[in-house]
Amino acid sequence: MKIEHWHCQRNYEGEVLSYGNLLAACLGGFRQPKSRQYCDTKKGDRDLKWNPADSARPIETRIRYGLNGEIHSDDPVFDGQLTEVLNLNLPFLRSIRKGILDGLLDWWKHEKSRIHGPVTRDRLVRKRKSWIGGDGELRPYCQVAVWWIERRLRTQSA
Repeated sequence: MKIEHWHCQRNYEGEVLSYGNLLAACLGGFRQPKSRQYCDTKKGDRDLKWNPADSARPIETRIRYGLNGEIHSDDPVFDGQLTEVLNLNLPFLRSIRKGILDGLLDWWKHEKSRIHGPVTRDRLVRKRKSWIGGDGELRPYCQVAVWWIERRLRTQSA
């Protein structure tokens, strides 16, 4: 893990140690060829439209996942940044996300079959909590699972 700067250090010298500009980031293919780098390692000195840590504009509301594991945004600029700046649709990243989504879909189908009806809201909330964890530890790629579960919860509320 490393510290990432939402606004790069080179172009925003006054924000180098600004708490709101510092993000925890994975190594993102550090020391790999450029084509296999992702996240901050790939981003380098380029800017992103939104700060992932800005609670006033939760990034989770701006992204979606395809069942093939791709990540996208309905905002065309940010969608391009997810792929071109962050390289988040690398085949191995898509594969990991697809595996999580496939596992959740299998769980959901099994639950529906087991109880002979729709999966309850309470069960979905417990499943979401199992991904988030109560100790502050987040499971790898947990946001993919949380996104999928949140969609199911919204569907039930409708």
